[in-house]
Amino acid sequence: MTELQTITPSDANGVTALVFGGEGALSAADLALCERFAAWGALTLGLPLSKDGEALSDRDATSLATAALEETLARDDVDPERLVLAGLGRGGTLAVLCACRRDGAACVLDLGGPLIYPTLDESRSVQPLEMLLNLSAPLFMALGVEVSEEDRGWVEQALSQFARTYNIEPLSAGGDALFSTDEAATETTWEAATAFLQLHLETP
Repeated sequence: MTELQTITPSDANGVTALVFGGEGALSAADLALCERFAAWGALTLGLPLSKDGEALSDRDATSLATAALEETLARDDVDPERLVLAGLGRGGTLAVLCACRRDGAACVLDLGGPLIYPTLDESRSVQPLEMLLNLSAPLFMALGVEVSEEDRGWVEQALSQFARTYNIEPLSAGGDALFSTDEAATETTWEAATAFLQLHLETP
């Protein structure tokens, strides 16, 4: 497995954040998200879901994510009741897929990652939306303007139908602007996300 990038907070709040990157390496935006988590007080572990610097199919990336989750849960310094899976863009989609495949996370943050693909192919052969029946943790989503009202409705309908705990935060910008180019959208989303975490993790 690719080595985890670890950021230890100066003022720990007992939360562990496992942040997935969906491409070959952690992007500047991924690293900015990791820094936010650490500043908030979370032990932060960043992991690109890739092999030899190359992005993987959903199936292989999710396998890598679940292995990382299992290893993280086995650590003595990790409280399973305060473990968060998170990611930006495709990393967020993969965080959701990981929580649909393996129990253990206390919350999931999908920041700008789609749960409905426009088309399927060999690397993305299943719609993430279809996996939500197996979602094992409360889910916070931030959906950018590129997500249609129809797709947003399908996601909300599925989460409601399966009686999952969730919050969907609409963005006034594209999802790829989070922790990258749009500071206002980032601040609003981060405030909403941490409020969600404080509610469901019962952080001090």
